[in-house]
Amino acid sequence: MDPIRQKKAEDLRAKGMTPYAATFPRSHRLAQAKKEPDGNNVLVAGRVVLWRDMGKMTFATLQDQTGRLQIAFKKNEMPEGKYEAALSLVDLGDFIGVEGTRFATKTAEPTVLVKDWMMLSKALRQPPEKWHGIADQETAWRQRYLDLLSNRETLERFEKRSLFLKLLREFYWSREFMEVETPILVNAASGALANPFTTHHDAYDMDVFLRIAPETFLKECLVGGFDRVFEVARSFRNEGLDPSHLQDFTMVEHYAAFWDYTHNMAFTEELFSTILKELLGTLKLSIPDRDGKLQEVDFTPPWPRMSIRESIKGSSGIDINDIDSKGALVEAIKKNNLHLEVDLEDLGFGTIVDQLYKKVSRPKILGPLFLTEHPIELSPLARRNDANPRLTDRFQLVIGGWEVVNAYSELIDPVDQSKRFDDQASNAAAGDSEAHRKDDDFVKALEYGCPPCSGWGMGVDRIVALIMQQTNLRDVVLFPLMKPEDRTPKTTTMPGATKPNGKEHSSQTPRLSPSPASSYAGLPPQASSYGHLLPAAHALLMKHADKTRAHLLATGAAMEALANRFGADAETWKVAGLLHDLDWDHLEKNLEEHCGTTMEQLLSEIGSPKELLEDIRSHFADKYGESHPLDSLLRRSLYAVDELTGFIIAVALVRPSKKLSDLEVSSVKKKLKDKTFAAQVNREQIKKCEELLSIPLDEFIDLTLNAMKNVAGDLGL
Repeated sequence: MDPIRQKKAEDLRAKGMTPYAATFPRSHRLAQAKKEPDGNNVLVAGRVVLWRDMGKMTFATLQDQTGRLQIAFKKNEMPEGKYEAALSLVDLGDFIGVEGTRFATKTAEPTVLVKDWMMLSKALRQPPEKWHGIADQETAWRQRYLDLLSNRETLERFEKRSLFLKLLREFYWSREFMEVETPILVNAASGALANPFTTHHDAYDMDVFLRIAPETFLKECLVGGFDRVFEVARSFRNEGLDPSHLQDFTMVEHYAAFWDYTHNMAFTEELFSTILKELLGTLKLSIPDRDGKLQEVDFTPPWPRMSIRESIKGSSGIDINDIDSKGALVEAIKKNNLHLEVDLEDLGFGTIVDQLYKKVSRPKILGPLFLTEHPIELSPLARRNDANPRLTDRFQLVIGGWEVVNAYSELIDPVDQSKRFDDQASNAAAGDSEAHRKDDDFVKALEYGCPPCSGWGMGVDRIVALIMQQTNLRDVVLFPLMKPEDRTPKTTTMPGATKPNGKEHSSQTPRLSPSPASSYAGLPPQASSYGHLLPAAHALLMKHADKTRAHLLATGAAMEALANRFGADAETWKVAGLLHDLDWDHLEKNLEEHCGTTMEQLLSEIGSPKELLEDIRSHFADKYGESHPLDSLLRRSLYAVDELTGFIIAVALVRPSKKLSDLEVSSVKKKLKDKTFAAQVNREQIKKCEELLSIPLDEFIDLTLNAMKNVAGDLGL
């Protein structure tokens, strides 16, 4: 809060003028007033975004949702004292209302000559600098109101989103669909393959889920007698966050009795061609591909079709029709050197096929393309294909490497549906976190008879992002969920340290005492030497680390390079890097136990000295910071490089080649600046290299990257 502005608010009250009005009798929005003939009287209101004192006359610019309009203050045109009050009490960002006469300046600028004015809302904070807009992306998401008021493009983007939904609803009603609402709190997390959010219902004293999708309820509407229904639905999936995925998002789903999936293909082509023409005036759009480059896409029907088998075979060389078991599929993936970034052992056959398609095939599809013939294991609610019972009558619409629409002929056989739910439950019991949950109430509804039908779902955020040329869904969501700012200690993820469910674990940023960056007088390289354990340490890593293996190998290589940089014992430093997260695969999500008794037991297998455990514990500084301070070069190096190696792996995996050889220091630094990428990584911890080690950030990244490139084969990168 600006005390000077606050004082002006008090001065307004002292002059009998309220700084916060109840209302204003506006006669025109600014765009309308701009078109009024000269001489007409108008009452307009808006935020002050420009102010220019020209001596005898003062000009300002007001802004509202419709645009901007210039106003002019002239002393002899206003009541006594009002001109001086405007000059002394009005600031940029204030909302004011004015009554005046429309005229045009010598440069033909539409203007309102102010006859009187009133303060409507006194801004107590300075607006964004010179109204050039919010340049920082995270600020734009956290404080969307600043982004909207300073970036006209942002405001227009959300106007287009609103218009898109209006046109969507109008299209549905014109095709005899009825809009309905279904529950968000549900007893069974059904409707799609995804991990749900769980909450507790106090009144019923039971756990419930936030819906993954409204599918089963909409199909029950058809059981009850409705013919065609749709819902614009908020949905929730407790999964990873990236530019194409949000945990809470908007989708639209519809169900039509007596349709099959081919009817929905025709419907999709008609819907897109109708809405895009009305919204943008063309069917030829420039949309971003997965590298962020704009590519021209023609939405003119008909659109091409391709089976998921053809897509996977073309991009990976694997023919899923020749594979009849999960083991054979996993072996084929390994044989073709494909890295899916998931633990395949915990997934069912259908989920692995889905991951293979999503990670290898889909990013290369520009579209629009109908992807068809999905395996039965991947589609627990879809109808079997009559000609090939291993497949379903299903399609996905892929645009710009993103799945935008998913649709299929619905499974209406209650016996088949119940069996498929049982199969999915078996997959879940075996560790597949994305398996579909059983929904007995839905099976009961089908037993009363459901007409032949087809369902269809579209991600609203995704299609709006594509047609608005955005590469991150948060840019088309007004108020995306963000982690709290630094009012409380941050949480940060240890790179590469993966939970049993594939997610990363976190620890709070440690509080470090500053140390001189130019001198290490009296600071030892390490507490003791245990380099003789290197062969045993490597064998121990291969035995106990699966999910964390690449991260540990990378950190070991980087620590060896740092030891050489400081003239320290390279083998000792490498042992610390190789083993620092060794226990994580055993912890069952128990972060508090990290570097605790499990680590002690694992290290005891190679008879390690207590100094190794103490050095390892130092990198988990928010738990062990006081008892195991960063008081050696080894400990400081391990603390700083731990985050960087995992971050570099993440950068490599989003490159088309997924190879470290394609990375340069500049590409790593660019991703570091993008706070939406690997958002869990603590950038400040990486940058501590300059304070703790007296190594410039560029040199630190270069040293670490080159060390990792030397072991790229072992990392699979």
